[in-house]
Amino acid sequence: MTQALTKAEEISAVKHLAEQLGPNSYLGPWLQDALPYLSDTIRSDIPPISALQLHQVATADRVMGLMTKQQAQLEARELLDSARQRSDVLLRQAVADAEQITSRAWQAIRLAMKELES
Repeated sequence: MTQALTKAEEISAVKHLAEQLGPNSYLGPWLQDALPYLSDTIRSDIPPISALQLHQVATADRVMGLMTKQQAQLEARELLDSARQRSDVLLRQAVADAEQITSRAWQAIRLAMKELES
């Protein structure tokens, strides 16, 4: 059985592995990015969150994000449909009002012309 490494030795081993793998490997950049987190958790005697747990949380977050996005898109479509319907009602009312005003204006013009002819 091997002797347990010290915290500093574990951190050094992770740094060394990241350097050995290099920036063109799959895990080298990941380890390099994770090193501050891993170092902090090791120094604090807190075991790091497992990669499986991180993946599960990220997946759940993505699913929740997609569901939220779909719900927002549905609500946006409903708002747009409602606004279109309301604008159609207002447009019809405005056209009817304009036609009524135009009709009254023509009536007033005809009455004025009759009075002028008399």
